Amino acid sequence: MVKNKNTIINIIFVTACMFLAFYGLYYNSLANIWVMVVTIPVIGVLSLCAGRLRFDINLLFLMETFFVKAMLDQHTGREAIVPTTIAMPMLMYLFGKVLVAEKPIKKSVIVMGCITAGTTVLGLLDWHLTKRSPIYPMGYYSVAFTGDTFYTNRITFYFNFIFIGAFAIAGVFFLIYKMTSGNEKISNARPYIGTGLLVILLLGLLYKYVKTERFLAFKEGVHLIITKHWGNFGLDLTYNNSTSNMWLDYGRDYGILVFVTLFIFFILTIKDAIMLAANKHVGIFCKALLLSAFVGVNLYYFVEAFAYQFAYLWYIGLVVCGVISEVSHYGTEKVKTEEKTLSSYIDLMGDYQ
Repeated sequence: MVKNKNTIINIIFVTACMFLAFYGLYYNSLANIWVMVVTIPVIGVLSLCAGRLRFDINLLFLMETFFVKAMLDQHTGREAIVPTTIAMPMLMYLFGKVLVAEKPIKKSVIVMGCITAGTTVLGLLDWHLTKRSPIYPMGYYSVAFTGDTFYTNRITFYFNFIFIGAFAIAGVFFLIYKMTSGNEKISNARPYIGTGLLVILLLGLLYKYVKTERFLAFKEGVHLIITKHWGNFGLDLTYNNSTSNMWLDYGRDYGILVFVTLFIFFILTIKDAIMLAANKHVGIFCKALLLSAFVGVNLYYFVEAFAYQFAYLWYIGLVVCGVISEVSHYGTEKVKTEEKTLSSYIDLMGDYQ
């Protein structure tokens, strides 16, 4: 029975990973309904095989966000998009979780590798088409498999290379840790050095960001979400009627009810990322890979609202968030159980004495 169960899980996992590579290549042109056709059975079967999935408050806030959004869409003439848009964010987040629920370390690297394969090939194809495009000097980038009917900006083109960049960063960290493993002082200082480098990088990017029009649009969006709680302030924005921030653009159209719960979800994913960084049961390669991808995609969502209009750019990030949610807890629940058992044993010995 156990052998048959493991065989089923492995077959489904391999099939799902092949789909992720395919999705990474075709996410610009693949209809949501086909994604649902694949992800729903995978989530259902793997959930049954796992027997029990860890409770995830992140998913509750994500569900609340898109239930409210669906209700507002239903009453504002956008009911046609409700069936897919209400389901897709939750499905993609759950898809990432269930794929790595068993053997999270090994499987998370495989899942990220499949996403990387698809998006990297797509990025290279886009660059090949862009060089031949007559509108490239105007700042537009071609997108493969869209029949020359769809173009993106430069930062969205670079989105395709975030994942291969995450693998490169993970490789560098792994080599550094390997070479310094014999020196105790350096080994103890490595987490602090890594954190310091990340802070310096983020401060450098922030310094560059505050000098752009995108930052002005972000400030304008923050002011309007505070003063116009119910949204619909797109015409009041001076930067392409956008806040240049994916999270705030949800608030722009749907108001505070959608924005607040979505922002809480975002904060909870950051909490998971911090837990992953502090988790001593996760190796440096896996940790650096997932955190680099997480930081990269969320920096993109923060400075570019393109992922609001074309949500498939966010769905990939939600798969990463689902994977991190599982990996960040790897080993900790077992440790807590052992600590609780030890505590109960000590109390019992005390009563006996």
